[in-house]
Amino acid sequence: MDQYPEELRTPPMPLVALVGMPELHSAISMSLHTEQLPLNTLAIPDIAKISIIGGKERKAVDARMPPPVGILKADWLAKHRTRSPAVLAVLLSCDQVYGDPAQWLQVCSNIDIIKGVIRGRNIKLVVAVVQPSLNGEMNEDRLTALRKRAEIDPKNCLIFITHDPGELKRSLLRLGSIMGELASMYYRDEGRRVKLRIEKKTYSSIELSVRYNFKVAVYAEFRRDWVTALKFYETSYSLLQEVITAHMELQPVQRIVELKAVAEQLHFKISTLLLHSGKESEAVKWFRQHIAWYKRLVGPLEGAFLHWAWVCKQFQVFAELLDNSLATASPVAATPPSPGPPVTERELQPGYYLQLAASYMVLRRRCFESALATFEAFEDEGAVDVLAGPRDEIGPPLYVGQASRLLKRDITVDVQSPTATEFMRHMIYVEKSFTHSHAAIDLLTRAHEQFKKVQAVRMIYQLGSEMGREYYNAREYEKAKRLFDSVAGMYRKEAWVSILGATLGYLRECARQLGQLQEYVEYALELASLPIPSTFGPDVQHAVVSGPEVGPAGPLGQSQREHVHKEVIDLLQGTASVLPAREGEIGMSVTVEQPIGLEIDLVSPLRIFLSAYVAFHDQVVKPGVKTSLTLSLLTHLPLNLILLELEVHFSQPECSFILRHGTDALPDLLRSGEKGASSEGLPVKLDYDLELEPSKWKRITVDVIPNHSGKLECLAVVARVGPYATLRCQVEGPATRDGIPLWIYEPGLDTSPVKDSNLAYFGQKILQVEEAEPLVEVEMVASCPAVVGEAFPVLLVVTSKGHPVRGGELDVYLGSPNTPPAATPRSTSPLSSSPSGGAASAELLRAGAEDDEEAYVKFIGPLQVPSLEPDDVWETTVYLRWCEPKAVNLMVLFGYQTKENLITDAAGSPSPRFRVQNSLFVHCEEALDVSYQYVAPFRRDALLPGGLVSDQPLSGTSVIALPLDEASILVVTVKNSSSLSVYLQSINVVEKEVEACSVRKSGTCRDSRGVLLSPEEVFTQLFYVRPLIASSALEVGTIEIAWHREHSSHLTSNIPADNSQSLVNPFSRLISLAPVLVELPPLVVTFECPPHALLGVPFMCSMSIQNITTNLQEVSFSVFDTQSFIFAGAHSDTLSILPKSTHALSYKLVPIAAGMQQLPQVRFTSTRYNAGFQPSSLSTQLFVYPAAPSVDPQKTESGKPGIAVAS
Repeated sequence: MDQYPEELRTPPMPLVALVGMPELHSAISMSLHTEQLPLNTLAIPDIAKISIIGGKERKAVDARMPPPVGILKADWLAKHRTRSPAVLAVLLSCDQVYGDPAQWLQVCSNIDIIKGVIRGRNIKLVVAVVQPSLNGEMNEDRLTALRKRAEIDPKNCLIFITHDPGELKRSLLRLGSIMGELASMYYRDEGRRVKLRIEKKTYSSIELSVRYNFKVAVYAEFRRDWVTALKFYETSYSLLQEVITAHMELQPVQRIVELKAVAEQLHFKISTLLLHSGKESEAVKWFRQHIAWYKRLVGPLEGAFLHWAWVCKQFQVFAELLDNSLATASPVAATPPSPGPPVTERELQPGYYLQLAASYMVLRRRCFESALATFEAFEDEGAVDVLAGPRDEIGPPLYVGQASRLLKRDITVDVQSPTATEFMRHMIYVEKSFTHSHAAIDLLTRAHEQFKKVQAVRMIYQLGSEMGREYYNAREYEKAKRLFDSVAGMYRKEAWVSILGATLGYLRECARQLGQLQEYVEYALELASLPIPSTFGPDVQHAVVSGPEVGPAGPLGQSQREHVHKEVIDLLQGTASVLPAREGEIGMSVTVEQPIGLEIDLVSPLRIFLSAYVAFHDQVVKPGVKTSLTLSLLTHLPLNLILLELEVHFSQPECSFILRHGTDALPDLLRSGEKGASSEGLPVKLDYDLELEPSKWKRITVDVIPNHSGKLECLAVVARVGPYATLRCQVEGPATRDGIPLWIYEPGLDTSPVKDSNLAYFGQKILQVEEAEPLVEVEMVASCPAVVGEAFPVLLVVTSKGHPVRGGELDVYLGSPNTPPAATPRSTSPLSSSPSGGAASAELLRAGAEDDEEAYVKFIGPLQVPSLEPDDVWETTVYLRWCEPKAVNLMVLFGYQTKENLITDAAGSPSPRFRVQNSLFVHCEEALDVSYQYVAPFRRDALLPGGLVSDQPLSGTSVIALPLDEASILVVTVKNSSSLSVYLQSINVVEKEVEACSVRKSGTCRDSRGVLLSPEEVFTQLFYVRPLIASSALEVGTIEIAWHREHSSHLTSNIPADNSQSLVNPFSRLISLAPVLVELPPLVVTFECPPHALLGVPFMCSMSIQNITTNLQEVSFSVFDTQSFIFAGAHSDTLSILPKSTHALSYKLVPIAAGMQQLPQVRFTSTRYNAGFQPSSLSTQLFVYPAAPSVDPQKTESGKPGIAVAS
C-alpha cells in the first residue's frame, strides 16, 4: 500500500486555516487535533499569503457540464486535504480592532480581501479578537462593526484570551467547537451541492456521474459518515462499469489503464471501509467481483503486461488490507449472510492473495518478455522515449490513471498527451528496469510468513517451490537449488509425482549451471526413474502444458524420461559429456580425474533408480558348508541398463566376490572401452547376465561358503556402470522390504523380489553360522569350599583331544551364580559389588613373580596358551580371594585356531576359530565367627556414671565404659562357623598406644600348631585391660587372629603340592576394638565370700565399699532375701563414706539348701550421682555341699589327688 499517496491511504481529516498572529498557531493546532472530530490546520502567517487557498469560482448547480477529459482529477483529494480549507479563522489583535482609525481601516481592508478570496467557495469564516485578559479594553461598537463587515453570525466572532491559563483553555475549546461545527456544516453543504447536481443531471457523460458520486463519498468521509461514504463509493464503482461496457471494444491502452486506475482507487476505498467496520466476508466478496470484472479487461496484446501488473497489484494491496484488518480486528455483531457463494477460510488468509499476486507477477514477466521481443523487432533505431525527458518538459497527469503530459507541445490537454506508440515505448523502457523475479520472490516470502502462522505445511512447501522457480529465472541457482532440495523431500514422501518431476528437472538444471557433476547425475537418475503421471498420459511430447507441474525440460512423459536416461547413462559410461553450463566453460564428464561414486542407502531417493535384495536359502549352516544366495536387482529406468560388474560385499570379507557381465553380451562401445579398476583380492565369477530391464526383477543365484562362526550378513552391492562410475547400494531382505511409494500402485509391476514364496516371506540377508565342534577340553579343579580371606587355588587344565592348538587365549572371569555358561565376558556383569553396593566380594589373583613384593597379584587376562599338539596338556593356576562369604561362578572361555595364520591357502580360506567354555560353582564360607565383650573382675564392681547414662533407653547410644586404672577382662570368643576344621594359631591384642592402655594376655596355646577347632566348636581367650588415662573414646587396639586350614589329604589330592600349600598357609584376621569410655569410678564394691559352704554351717561374707573420690559419699543399700540362706545383718541403711576411705558390710549366713545357690542380692545407690548398681548375679553364686568333702589318697591317678565324698 505504500505505493498509494497518503491522501488515499489514510482517512481524510477536515482542514481549517488560521490567518494572522502566527505565535498562536502552534497552540491552536494542538488543541484542534484533540477535538472529537480532529482538525488539520493550514497556518497562514499574514494576509499577504492568503492567495494559497484561492481557487476558481464554482459553477451553478444547473449549469451544463461539457464532456470531461478524464474521470477523477489527480490532485483533487490532495487539494481538499492540504490547500482547500473548510473553515478560515482570522486572528486579530485587540490593538488592531480597538486602536486608531488607521488600524481599524487596515482590519476592514484585510477582511474584504479574505471575503474576495473565499467568495463563491462556501468556506466558513471565523473572526477571533485576541486580547490578554477579560479586564482589558473592549469596544462593543467595533466588534459589531467587525461582525457586519465579515458577514458572520455573532457566535462566529469571539474573544480569545491568551495570558490567563484557565481562560486560554476555555478559549481554545470554544474556538475548536465552533470550527468543528462549521467544518461539518461545510462538508455537508458541499455533499448536498454535488448531490443536487447529480439529481438535476445537467450532463450527459457517465464519467461525470462517477466523479460526482466519488466526491459525495469523500465529503461524507470528512464527516466520519462511513455508511454514506460506502454507499456512494459503491455507486461510483457501478457507474464506472457502465463506462467500460459502453466503449470496451474501442478502448486504447491509455484509456484502459485510466479506467482500471479509477476502479482500483474506488475499490481500495470500498475495501478499506468494509474492513474498517469488521465486514471481512463482504470485503472478500467485493474483491471477487472486482477481479472477475476487470481481469478480462486485458486490452491490446502489446499492453498485456500492464494488465497483469495491475491485477498483481490488486491482490497485493488487498492482502495488506486484510492482514492489517485481521491484526486489529475486534468482535462484531453477526450479520445476515449476503447472496453469492460463501467465503471460504482460505479466502480470509492474506497469504492466499500474496501467493496469487506472485503468480500474476510471473505472468506479467512472461507477457513482457513477449512484448519486448515484438517491440525490439519493429522498433525504429532512432526512436526516443519522450516521456523520459527533462522535468521542466514533463508535467504531471491531470487525471487519475493518465500518462504524464508533454508541456512543450501545446497548452491543451489533448495535444500534450503522448500518443499510443510513445506511451507503450515509455512503459516498455520502464518495465525493462523492473526486476520481476525479485518482486515475485518478495511476495512469495510474505505469503510464506502468513501461512507459517496457521501451520499450513503443504502450502509452505508449494511456496518454497515457487520461490525456487523465481530464483532459477533470476539466475540465482544456489538459492534455487537450496529451496528445491527442501521441498523435494515432501514431494517424495507424499508421492506427488508430477510436481516432484518438475522439481527434479529444476534441480538437474541448477546442478548443470553450477557444474556439480555428482548432484547432476543423482537428480537425472531419479528423474528418469519416476513413473509417468496420469494427468499427462503416456506421451505428452506435443502437448502444451505449463504450471508448477512442468519443469524446464517440459512435462514428464516417456520421451522425456528416455532422453534423460540416455543422457545420464552415456555420461556415466564415459561416451558423452554434459554440455557446458555457460559459454566459455568446459562441459562435465566422468573421467579418471573426476570419477563418480553414488551411495544408495535404505532412505536414499535413488532407491527408485536401483534396489537390491538378497535372501539366503538357509537360516543356519556350519562353517565351511556351501549355501545358496539369491540376489535380486530392480530398476525403474525407462530403458535397459547394463552393469559391467557387480561386487557383492559381506560382513566376512573373505566371502565377498565379483560378478562380471559376459563380454559377448556387451555393446561394442563398452567392450572396447576402458574397464576401470575393480576391488583387489576378490574372486571373480564370469559370464553373468547383468542387463536390467525396466521394472523387472533381475534374479541371480550364487553359492557362498562361510568360514567363521557368528553372523554372515550381506552388506551392499557395488554396480559398475562405466569405467569410472560406481553405484554402491545397501541391500535389504525380502521379508523386511518396503515398497517405493512412487511405484507401489503402478500396474504391471512384479512386486516379489524372489519367486519362492517361502523366501519372499521369511528370507533374510543375515545367515547364522554355528560354532564348529572343538576338540579341546578345559577342566577346572578346586577343593571346595573356600573360606573368606584365603587365596583359594583353582587349577585350569587345557587338554587337546585331537586338535592342534595355535594362538590359544584363555579368558577367566567371574559371574554371578545364575550366569549362563554361554555368556561371554563382555555380556556378563562382573561380580564387582555386593548387594549393598560395597567392595567386590571376590577377586581373581595370580601368583606373583619372584621379584614381586606381593605373593599374589591381580589377574589381568586373557592368558596366552602355548601351541599344543594332540593329547598335550597345559596347566595353570588362578586364585580367588573373598572379602565376604558369597558363592561365585568361575567361568573360562578358551579360544583357539588349528593353524598358525588366518589365511592358509591360495583360495583365501581362513582357519576357523574355535571356542570352549566351562564354569565352576565355588562356595565360600566365613571360617571364624569372632565376638568380644568386656567384663569386670570377679566380685569387684565399680560405679561408672558415664556408662549408666549411655545405657538409658532414650540416650540413643551404647558406650562401653571401663574404670580408670582398674583391670577389666576382655573376653574374645572364636567360633568355627565353616564346614572345615581349622587350626587357631594365636589370638593377640595389639595396643594402639601403650601409654594409654595396658593389655595382658591370660594363658598360652598348648600346641605349636595351635588349637584345632572342629565345625561349630568355640574357643575363648581372656585379656586383662587396664586403661591408664581418662578418655571419652579410647582406642584400645586391634584383635589379631592367626589361623590356617587343617591339612587333609583327601581335600588336596587333586591339587599339586605347590598349589595345595597355599591352603595351609596361615591367614591373619584383624578386628578393631570399639572405642571405650574411660572414667574414674567414684565407688568400688568388693565382695568377699568363701569358695563354698556346707549345708547348715554358718559362714561370713562381707562387702567393702571404697570411696575413691575426695568428696564425702552417701550410699544407701538394700538387701533382697533368698530362700536358700538365712542371714543376720542390716537389710537397708544409708552410709556416709569419708574421702579415700572404705566401709565394710558383714553378714552371717546359714545355708538351708544344697547345690549352686544364689546369695542375697545387695543393691547400692549413690545419692550424689543418683545412680544405683549391684554386683552381678554370677559373682554372687555359691556352691553348698550337703556334707564336708574329703580327699582319698588311694584314689589318685598320675599323682593327682582325688576327691572322696564322705558317707
